[in-house]
Amino acid sequence: MRRQRSIFLVATIALAAGCPASKQEIETAKHSLFDTDFTVIYTAALEATREGYPNLIEAAGRGSIKTAWHQMTYANNSQDDMVNQRTLANASGVQAMQPGVNGAATSSSSPTGLPTRLAYKRYFIRFDVTISGGRPWRLKVVGHASEWEPGAALPNELHGIARPSWLEGRTDALLHAIYKRLKPYAIPMKAEAEAATNEPKRADPSQFKDLPPAAGKRLAALKDALATRDAALRAQLADDVRWTAGGATGADVALATWQADPEPLDAMAKAITAGCAGDARKVACPESAAAGAYQLVIEPRGESWLVTSYVRTE
Repeated sequence: MRRQRSIFLVATIALAAGCPASKQEIETAKHSLFDTDFTVIYTAALEATREGYPNLIEAAGRGSIKTAWHQMTYANNSQDDMVNQRTLANASGVQAMQPGVNGAATSSSSPTGLPTRLAYKRYFIRFDVTISGGRPWRLKVVGHASEWEPGAALPNELHGIARPSWLEGRTDALLHAIYKRLKPYAIPMKAEAEAATNEPKRADPSQFKDLPPAAGKRLAALKDALATRDAALRAQLADDVRWTAGGATGADVALATWQADPEPLDAMAKAITAGCAGDARKVACPESAAAGAYQLVIEPRGESWLVTSYVRTE
């Protein structure tokens, strides 16, 4: 039985990985533009993404596809290759409980051959797929990984050297899956176009008119951090930021909650774009939010302005 199970797992991994793409073709995909109608490239990207990561949010008007967090679970070995994806909504990052002796609930046994720490740790992955520019179109796939430790309320997104080794491979695999559908329309990207694409656009603080200059700088920095979802986002938050209408506070829990679902952070960017108003004591974005909509508040804390509240209005 153990031998049969091992064979099954090997077959499962092979099916999940599919035929591996060559490094050369991956590089070609990364340095290609696509000369076709927007509908063609967006449909191909949506279909390829949905095949591997079915829970997603699509926004064709912005050329954006954002997947939900999907759980990556270890196979019956200690390698980083993971199969059996489940969404965070279904798995919740919590070890399943099973009836034990006298009906008491006990945690399910750890997978054979896995250290206890790995058996209970959970990893999640999600992607941002964007189609930008004009014809020919630029395709970009950005992968994100998060980790849930036993006892933690929510997973934490991994950045820098903490990013797992399998993230790049999974990201390349999704890019290649989209590229295969669009290969007939691929053309080489010119060097100057590639340089311009790779150079991130920075928000201009001067766009926030009639606000204290320091507040404008904070909002610009916040827009940049939201665009890339990088580690700089934490630095924009006050330690006691209020993130629920019920009054819950705490920057780390707030950030983990927002990162578990792309919708709140997307709404934060929209709130800033909608317009901000205030004075030297407080700035709100937007100035007045409709019931149920998010409103962002920044206030001076010491020598800098920080996000002190981001909740849905009642």
